[in-house]
Amino acid sequence: MNHRIARLIVGAFCALVFAGLLWQQAGAGSQAKDVTISKDDQTTTVVCTGSAINITGDDNNITVNGACSKLTVDGDDNNISAETVTEVLISGDDNTVSVETVGKISVGGDDNKITWKKGVGDKSPEVSNTGDDNNVKQSVGR
Repeated sequence: MNHRIARLIVGAFCALVFAGLLWQQAGAGSQAKDVTISKDDQTTTVVCTGSAINITGDDNNITVNGACSKLTVDGDDNNISAETVTEVLISGDDNTVSVETVGKISVGGDDNKITWKKGVGDKSPEVSNTGDDNNVKQSVGR
């Protein structure tokens, strides 16, 4: 095979590999990244763009802006305020969670207070409450 043709083939192959790596990098950058808050006594704001939020720490004050796919609370004594969440899962105890818009709420922990303003698509959210002494209700006002 002619050296010119071989160099041309190798150059074209390298260009394709480089283009593939750039495409993969762009795709990875646009994916929503899940956030886990595992420390205790934190006050923070998280911006959600379709990602999931996992709270495993205790005694945190968390504000969640944007739309999340899932909010999971395994920690205890957290105060969480969120804009839009498709699904809220709470297995911790003594948490206060306020959500503007939510599709589904599942509570397995005890002594939690969950309020929501409206459901996704103007339907009431699906609620499952298998824990003890939880208060799950629609908030009124504003």
